[in-house]
Amino acid sequence: MAEAAGVAAEFFASNRARAARAVLDQVVLPGEELLLPEQEDGEGPGGAGERPLRLNAGARSRVRVVCGPGLRRCGDRLLVTKCGRLRHKEPGGGGGGVYWVDSQQKRYVPVKGDHVIGIVTAKSGDIFKVDVGGSEPASLSYLAFEGATKRNRPNVQAASSRL
Repeated sequence: MAEAAGVAAEFFASNRARAARAVLDQVVLPGEELLLPEQEDGEGPGGAGERPLRLNAGARSRVRVVCGPGLRRCGDRLLVTKCGRLRHKEPGGGGGGVYWVDSQQKRYVPVKGDHVIGIVTAKSGDIFKVDVGGSEPASLSYLAFEGATKRNRPNVQAASSRL
């Protein structure tokens, strides 16, 4: 707890972004802006040439950075949305990788790309609404089911809510 209070005092006193590599495995707080070294100028890693992640850099930057739970892209910035320790996983190929915030919580929050089990609650056209235990239902196309094609549609019944 004292560590988080120290980080909060340092962050709000400086009120500037920190380099993501410098704070790996350290506590980050919601509202912090992170700088990624993959998007730096020619002044070298960790130097004054670091700047916020530019999402519209186009073909100039081939680095792919994936934001996991606890991080959000807002325009051309990478913002922290959960309190916890910043983690990073290097990709198999080039630079970039996955950044996420590791925090302890009592409730599971599903994230895009997770394998989950859900209950089909409604069907509207070609889309199924699926309850996966999150704050909102997930949307799933009928083509996402195993063996489904445009000719062979799955026979899925929506679960009725009986209490």
